[in-house]
This record gives sequence, C-alpha cells and structure tokens, in this order.
Amino acid sequence: MTETILPERTVPASSVMPRPKFHLTPRRNWMNDPNGLVYHDGLWHAYFQFNPEGADWGNMSWGHATSPDLLRWTEHPVALQCRDGEQIFSGSVVVGRQPGAEQLTAFYTSAYDSGRQAQSRATSTDGGYVWEFHASNPVLDRGTTDFRDPKVFQYIDDSGDAHWVLVAVEAADRQVLVYVSTDLCEWEHASTFGPLDAGMDDAENIVWECPDLIRLCVDGDPDDMRWVLLLSTNPVGEEADPVGSSMSYIVGQFDGRTFTPEVDFLTRLDCGRDFYAGVTFDNAPDRDAIMLGWMSNWRYATVVPTTPWRGAMSLPRRLSLRAIGGDVRLAQEPYGFVPTWLAAATPVTVLGGEGPLELPSSSNAVFELQWDPSSTGSLRLQFQGEGHGNVSVLYDVEKSELRVTRAGPDSERIHPDFPSVSTVPLSAEGPAKLLASLDGPLLEVFVNDGLAAVSNLVPLGTGPVRTTVDSDARGPITVKAVDARAVDKVGELG
Repeated sequence: MTETILPERTVPASSVMPRPKFHLTPRRNWMNDPNGLVYHDGLWHAYFQFNPEGADWGNMSWGHATSPDLLRWTEHPVALQCRDGEQIFSGSVVVGRQPGAEQLTAFYTSAYDSGRQAQSRATSTDGGYVWEFHASNPVLDRGTTDFRDPKVFQYIDDSGDAHWVLVAVEAADRQVLVYVSTDLCEWEHASTFGPLDAGMDDAENIVWECPDLIRLCVDGDPDDMRWVLLLSTNPVGEEADPVGSSMSYIVGQFDGRTFTPEVDFLTRLDCGRDFYAGVTFDNAPDRDAIMLGWMSNWRYATVVPTTPWRGAMSLPRRLSLRAIGGDVRLAQEPYGFVPTWLAAATPVTVLGGEGPLELPSSSNAVFELQWDPSSTGSLRLQFQGEGHGNVSVLYDVEKSELRVTRAGPDSERIHPDFPSVSTVPLSAEGPAKLLASLDGPLLEVFVNDGLAAVSNLVPLGTGPVRTTVDSDARGPITVKAVDARAVDKVGELG
C-alpha cells in the first residue's frame, strides 16, 4: 500500500459527505485497504487498514468488523495493533485446522521504521477477535522495501492434493511473487510474474499492489476453468498520473506454482475513479469469489471531506467469467442484499423522450433500469444534490459508450483532480440494463449484468437527492427503485 499526503482544502457544507447507510465504514478514524476477508462460523469478517488515532493515514493497524449478511456490520476493537517500529500493512486471513482446535491464520506486511517490508504471521483460536503474533516473525523477508500485501489461499489439484499458496508483490518492480507451503509456516518461492508493461501508460511510474489469484469457470461451465490475477495499480512520483489509482485483472492458468497469462496486458476492472485494493473472501459459501474494495483514490483520499470517519468499502461483489465475442471477461455483480432488495421491488414502466422523469428516491437508494436503446436512443440518469452537487450517467448510443460525469464547484473544491468523466465502451445493440447504487457519497454503477462497473465518490451533500431519468426518444424504460432507508435494519453499522 502507498499513501500520498496532500494539503488540506476548505470545502463548503454542501460538499461534506455523509456516512453511508449500507456500506461498511468505521464509526470514526481512517480506513483504507480491506484486509483478511474471511467467512467463518456464519459471519463475514472484514479486517481493514485503520488508524486508531485519527482520521488521517498513519499508525497502520488492522480494524475489524463482522456481519451476518454483509449489510449489518458490528465494529470490534482493533485486531492487529501497530507497535513501536512496526506498522501493520495489508494482508489476508485463511481458515485452517490444527490438532484439537480450529484456527484462523493472518498474514500481513510488517512495515518497519527502517523502510524494510516483510511478511509476518498471527493466529487466532477464538474466531478472529484475539490474535497472537508469531514468535519468529517475519516469516518471509527478502530484505527489500516494497515487498508487501500477502494473499494466501489453498490450492487443490485434480488428484485432490492440497497446499497453500501465498502471492505478494515487489511493488516498485511490478512483480507478483508466488510462494507455496504445506503448513503455513515454511514457505518456498515457486515463481515470479511480471513486470508487464504492455497496455499501461508510463508503466515505470506505477506500482503494483494487493494481488489476488482466484479460480472461476467460464459461463458457469465447470469444464472450462480459468484463473484470474487481480492487481491494484497506483501512479507514484512527482508527476504521477492525475487519474490516480485503479484496479486491473488478467486471465490465465495456474498450476499451483506458476501463473501463465493468456494475454500480455492488464484489463481495467472498474472504470470509475474510486475502487482500489479489492480482494476476495476466504472460505466464502459455495466457493463464490466475493470481493470488497476500498472506495477512494490515493490522489485525494486524505482530503475527502468526511468527519469523524474517512474511508468506505464497496458493495460486496460476486465475480464471474463470461465469454464475450471470443474474449473471456470478468463480470462483477452486487452480492447478497442488493439483489434481494431488487427482487422484491415492483417494476414500473415509464416513457422517455418527454423531459426528465423524477424517480422515487433518497440519498440512499438502489435503481435498476432496463430498456432497448433502439427505441429510446441515449439514456440519462442524473443525481442532483443540494448546492452544486450533480452527477450524470449517460448511456450514449451514438458513441457506444457509458459516461459517468462528476463536475461543478463542489467537486473542484475537494481537489483539482477530483472532477472526472469515467468512460466505458459499450455495444449499443440489444437490450440494456443498468444497476445504480447511491449510498450518500458512494455511487456504484453496474452495466449489463456487471460486464462493466464504475465506482465514484460523489459530493451530493447531506440533504435530499433528486433522481431523474430521460431518453432521446419515446421508448419504454422499466424501473425498479428501492429506498434503502425504508428497508428494515439498514443503517445498523457499528
């Protein structure tokens, strides 16, 4: 993980971002990367980068929250506390078994004051609340300064034999290192992947972070399995790309020791400005790949106008692979409560082409729109907050793209790089579907069942939000709208 210190900026009350209702956020203080995501004993555990002392980056430790349903979160005391000379950076948790007791094992990066980074271990026998640091830490040490973010998982081959795999990065070298173990204690270096510069602008000024390696079937076919390497990429240096941090993926094969990509370039995972460090839960039900990401960007994360909390996780997303036009693409759809809400909502069909139609909404709502671009032409979904907060989602038929725009004085006051236009290439042929989740300052847009996603922080203020839909032509648009504040038990965070 990297951090960029930016000067404080004064923002008006209309730009202040309220705490979300149905996303994981801390009651107070700083949060960034999700760490140690694990499902255990009926609970989803989310650990995360956390500053116990304040709302700015520093004193990196592991915060901890649990949920029975990924909606209602209970925040617990700090799980892994930073110590003199050592901060606790990102990592992972796995469910393992020792004789006589079930045990959770955490792997994290020890970031020493000397600048050295190495991988360390801790264990818990009470379900993830109290942790004991390994006496011989660090357990993996290359003597370098950018060796971090261990993600551990169990690999099972076709014969049923299993071993543990740890992937970590040499961030500045843009390399993923693969280690293997049979006991989670002794680790052997198996292979190195990267650097991979093709398809990346100014690759030498980008670091790789927070790797994850997951196995998925294509279009639900168990006979067509692929592996997907997830990576977070962040521009660094005095003239870093103002677009800032993002996530990418690459599809390939993995034999338990070596990852072999099918292409020589990374593909953007989320086309918005605010989705980073996403990793998946260990031991998720049905072996699903369920991911959480940090909804912010290192370009302006330290000046996002919230108080007393700063930092939020995305909606949980179920990952899958689909074959589209000869390519295998990663899809991501909201998992858990959002599809449940929408399944219970009553669809309403409206006609576009006659000016903006106001949708029943609040500042905490989920919308699903379905339409045929051949009859409606381009479609616009807009969110208007108090003051100068305005965000537009445009499905542009002529340009065959989706554009999410945040602009105006409130965006400009947060940071010069905050105003943005996020663009996704699309096919304008056939029916279209859009799912938009707005939870206070968090906007997540999923297009055509998750084939594209755009996640952005949006400064819509603390008051009501007006939501409208319009299209160029008088075609039918089917809408489902869920006011999350009216859903039972929403907002019981922490």
